[in-house]
Amino acid sequence: MRTELLAVVDELKRLREEGVGSVAVSQEALDGLRAAVAARQAETGPAIEVPASGGISEDAAPSPAPARAPRRAYSEPSTDSGERATGIVLPGTEPAAPAKKAAPAASPAFGRSSQAAGPSAPGLPDFVKPIPAPTPFTLPGGDKQSRWDWLKDKVMNDPVCREHVKPGKKLVLGVGSLDADIFFCGEAPGADEETQGEPFVGAAGQLLTKIISAMGLKREQVYIGNIMNWRPEHDKPFGNRKPVEVEMAYCLPHLKAQIEIVQPKVIVALGSTAVDGLFGYGQGAGIRRKRGSWRDFNGIPAIITFHPSYLLHQGSPQVKRQVWEDMLAVMDKTGMPISDKQRGYFQ
Repeated sequence: MRTELLAVVDELKRLREEGVGSVAVSQEALDGLRAAVAARQAETGPAIEVPASGGISEDAAPSPAPARAPRRAYSEPSTDSGERATGIVLPGTEPAAPAKKAAPAASPAFGRSSQAAGPSAPGLPDFVKPIPAPTPFTLPGGDKQSRWDWLKDKVMNDPVCREHVKPGKKLVLGVGSLDADIFFCGEAPGADEETQGEPFVGAAGQLLTKIISAMGLKREQVYIGNIMNWRPEHDKPFGNRKPVEVEMAYCLPHLKAQIEIVQPKVIVALGSTAVDGLFGYGQGAGIRRKRGSWRDFNGIPAIITFHPSYLLHQGSPQVKRQVWEDMLAVMDKTGMPISDKQRGYFQ
């Protein structure tokens, strides 16, 4: 039961990071959760309370607590570091707020100007082998295709990347047109992606393809990449783990090299992890407030929007319209024609 509960906590944490504020839970599931929590509390003392209603909000406070740090539903017993398994910090152990970081500066040697770790960035899990700082490299001369082929060979034979990809699975580099005006940047490969060796091929990828089609483009006309080259190792039997800063820092030079080759007009940052990787760890927090805003990445305008997986879980017409407005902004920025029909989608 503990394994299942931890998997649920991981999924709720992921949804919260994507901006989901509440989920619907059946009465049967609540009864089962109460029984599991009661057993857990008998071992460790009160740590979790389940509300009586069927909707569980991330802001629901299960029990009185100091005003500066109220406890929330779905918290786990504290760890040695003072943080709960969900990332909620116990009263009195709040870390310093992460400093705001500017967009990374361009460098002819990719990997030389890696971003420094923020004060609240979590470390690499114990079950993951250490990851060194990236070794600087410079793209060779030549046309786009020859430079991309060189980069792909480098990534596929990178010893650190190969060490962290699961046995029998594949590393994942971006795909699409090297002359694309639009560069979609995701987070990390999932189960389908590490099997096929291509980004965005699962359910979220199919939705992204539909979004691209609604823009009047084909998937082959854009470029789709990820922050990570491999699927972050997980100690749970299912689900995905959000990459930590050191993992993203190692793969970031490869992403920057892809952007250098493609030279898109616009970058679309899909989800909080993509924002973390592009603009500094912690910058993806509060993505619901930042969605639709523009940033600069090495001189290229970048828009922040929700990850397609968020639409799969929270696909209300309002949220769909928000994402579509971001796509309209991208189309306008790149000079694409926009029909009246396209402007009216999801209204």
